[in-house]
Amino acid sequence: MQNEPDALAETKKLQGISSLLSVGETKCDKCGKTIKYRDRYCCNSNECPICGVVFDTVSELNIHFSQQHPQERLRGTRYCTECSFKTGYLKMIRNKKTNEIYPAIFVMRDEELVDNSISP
Repeated sequence: MQNEPDALAETKKLQGISSLLSVGETKCDKCGKTIKYRDRYCCNSNECPICGVVFDTVSELNIHFSQQHPQERLRGTRYCTECSFKTGYLKMIRNKKTNEIYPAIFVMRDEELVDNSISP
C-alpha cells in the first residue's frame, strides 16, 4: 500500500503551458532563437524538450528524465514568442477599455481576441 503523499504525487497532473519571463539568455527549444533577458516566453511542462515526448503526470515526467535523459535538468519545452504564436499558445488580445493590443495566453473578462495576423 502506498502512503498518501506518494499516491498524490503519482496522480498529480502537470499544469501545461506557462507564460514566463526570461531571467537570462535562454534558447528556444523549437527554433534555437535566443530568448533575451526580460523577454516573455511560453513553457510547456507536458513536453520533453529533448525528444518531444508528451506527459500527463509528474511521475511520467520524472521517470522519463531519470531513464531517458539522466544527465539533463528536468524541465519543460521553451518556446520563443514567434514559436508560441505558431503553436497557438499565445494569441493577440485587445483590452476593451484601453484598446491596447498585446500577446496573452488566455482572454480575460475585459479583453477580446483579435486577428492572429497581428503579432509583435
